[in-house]
Amino acid sequence: MRNRIDMKGIGKSFFATRALDNIDFTCVAGEVHALVGLNGAGKSTLMKVLGGVYQMDEGVIEKNGQAIEIAVPSDAGKAGISMIHQELSLINELTVAGNIFLGHELKLGATPFLDKREMARRVKEQLDRFGLTLDPHKPVRELNSGEKQIVEIIRALMSDSWLIVMDEPTSALSEEDKDRLFEFIRRMKAEGIAIIYISHHMPEIFGIAEQVTVMRDGVIVLSERTARTSEENVIHAMTGEALEHFVKPHKEIGGDAILSVESLSKKGAYDNISLDVRRGEIVVMTGLRGCGAPELAKAIFGLDSDYTGQISYRNEALKPGRGPSVSVRDGMGLVTENRDKNGILPALSVRDNIALPFLDKAVRGGIIDARRIESVVTNAIRDTSTKTSSPDQEIRFLSGGNKQKICFSRWLDEDLELLLLLEPTRGIDVHAKADIYRIIEDLAERGVGILILSYEIDEVIMLADRVLTMYQGASVSEYSYPNFEKDQMLADMAGAGQSH
Repeated sequence: MRNRIDMKGIGKSFFATRALDNIDFTCVAGEVHALVGLNGAGKSTLMKVLGGVYQMDEGVIEKNGQAIEIAVPSDAGKAGISMIHQELSLINELTVAGNIFLGHELKLGATPFLDKREMARRVKEQLDRFGLTLDPHKPVRELNSGEKQIVEIIRALMSDSWLIVMDEPTSALSEEDKDRLFEFIRRMKAEGIAIIYISHHMPEIFGIAEQVTVMRDGVIVLSERTARTSEENVIHAMTGEALEHFVKPHKEIGGDAILSVESLSKKGAYDNISLDVRRGEIVVMTGLRGCGAPELAKAIFGLDSDYTGQISYRNEALKPGRGPSVSVRDGMGLVTENRDKNGILPALSVRDNIALPFLDKAVRGGIIDARRIESVVTNAIRDTSTKTSSPDQEIRFLSGGNKQKICFSRWLDEDLELLLLLEPTRGIDVHAKADIYRIIEDLAERGVGILILSYEIDEVIMLADRVLTMYQGASVSEYSYPNFEKDQMLADMAGAGQSH
């Protein structure tokens, strides 16, 4: 008999908010069960109940027909359940084997010394089992995002897990790494591993999952074999309505460049980059991960002074290392690619997280203009359709997608002139993506210059007035709307025709 988990009649409330209402959810060994829904639909809450992070108010969890108690995360581990979160929890200074055995290291006999050779051997045995070629002795800091994802999965498998929950596992992966992950998942299914796969990407869901369950507002509104439903049905179930597709409006771009970058170089990151962004223009940089675009954006925003070349903003040369506070004062905004590490302050409220960049500007005669702050906060929550019980709610209790919307929305201020966006829709559902695309276009229509980094080629083509392709820190080609050549852009990103 195959292992299975049944969650029956699960209910969970947070104060007056009903987060889960009478949920029935089943996962069977050897299958991928996709769990989807808009941000705040209850997906993460349900998985946190399964993982022992939250306690359910009602219901029962059964393994193979027998009720089990999952009161704390260690109970989930004993039941063979592991969770791999969107933001990985590896220690960069340790090796692959060191991370996998962290907390249960093997010792040399009765000595306090680690048996590194045996740990590496066992890790390699697991890697070989799934046809993977990672070096167990390699420091994790030298791995790319896809390889780090694999280390997390191998760690779960070596703790005897038969059920693995993956939360947006491809959000930080290149196309090549996605293909490698999907092949790994297929091999895990063949070995009898069950996977709960949380994602917003329809092609992934229908390419890898046998079952799809859709949640909306804390209840399940669809649960079906993927072979018997469609992307359109799933999206309709997620939103409760037919999704209105974003259509890029045609507009004429004119006027001066608000940003000019000339011959910018930083060793090991980017080399001899020149670009400009005009007022009202959306310029998108794209490439594979490691192309150098995030480092470039951070130099523009004043977070890095270790570069050569010239950055000009509003026709004035910027001083290296001037600091982000000066950039904010001068009408720049930045959304970083990692919201949890450097995009939010978890212990503060939604209001404080939105207002933080504007406190200096909101001071009048030594007193904060509360009315201006409240206006910024109200507009930000409304314009991005952020789901929160109130502006006073601590941001750490929001879903991942709603945290991302806050990181974006805090810059929707009347003084904004240049917005730098690093993966602005990472971890965002289809409905929220359409909202954010429209806001980006509205800002551009208002005359804000926008520089975006995106690794999703369809998003790049959908948003951009101009596209700059990059490969290993170097600029490859430039394309202007509507003359976007998708196949050639992908070739640029992969380094096809580049000398090495």
